[in-house]
Amino acid sequence: MTEIIFYTGVNDELPFLVKLSEKTLKMRRKACIATRDADHSKSVSEYLWSHDPTKFIPHSIGPDESTHELTALELRHDDASSHLDVLINLTPKPPEQFSSFQRLVEIITQHKNSIEVGRQRFKWYRDRGYAIKVHKM
Repeated sequence: MTEIIFYTGVNDELPFLVKLSEKTLKMRRKACIATRDADHSKSVSEYLWSHDPTKFIPHSIGPDESTHELTALELRHDDASSHLDVLINLTPKPPEQFSSFQRLVEIITQHKNSIEVGRQRFKWYRDRGYAIKVHKM
């Protein structure tokens, strides 16, 4: 069964995503970052490239078109990911394919809308029998 982890009380989603991505890479795990749409994938990608000029977070939006290979971090706005290790959800609803991953990570910021939508997702997973770990930031 998929392990589900909620990080709550996060100040800002993208800086937290950077920390989570760095931790994922350090642990030599592969992750899919689920985004809302193509524009969201692009903006998240731009942030990962530019957040700190002294750091490098290798990632791709889908498979690398030149090699058709996947990087350790893949941004997707569809359900076609080949990574089945960690799924980091940046969308407002549970991803359809989440149960095929070993771990699902939900990031809940301090914003009212994020908290409300996060509660709905928490309840949705709980009602389906998933054990959920919560880390308050």
